[in-house]
Amino acid sequence: MHEFTHRLPHEPWSKPSRNEEEYFRRLEYETRLEAARHREEQRQAEERERTKELHKDHCPRCGSRLVHVRLRDAWADQCPSCRGIWLDRDMFELFTHRVRTPLAEWFRSTLLQHSLGELPTEKEGR
Repeated sequence: MHEFTHRLPHEPWSKPSRNEEEYFRRLEYETRLEAARHREEQRQAEERERTKELHKDHCPRCGSRLVHVRLRDAWADQCPSCRGIWLDRDMFELFTHRVRTPLAEWFRSTLLQHSLGELPTEKEGR
């Protein structure tokens, strides 16, 4: 038969085995690594938000504050310094693809003169 040993409450446990020590060290390492990853993700998200706020409503060319202007039925952003006009994606598509007005045709032809290829039409897809 097996010899039964009973540990009395006042007797300390024997020292943990090498495998137990390695397991707990690895567990602590993974916990710290995960916490460091989480802190880095938070830092990057905060940096993205800070950069976004810093550049929001500023001219990409010269950095001046943009002014919202109305172009017929649409809104655009215009730089008072360099006089550049900046369009949102929806406004760009409206001017280049959706409507066939003289202004849209002029805008499309100007883009074609300064681009390397053709702009896709509504039928070809975007």
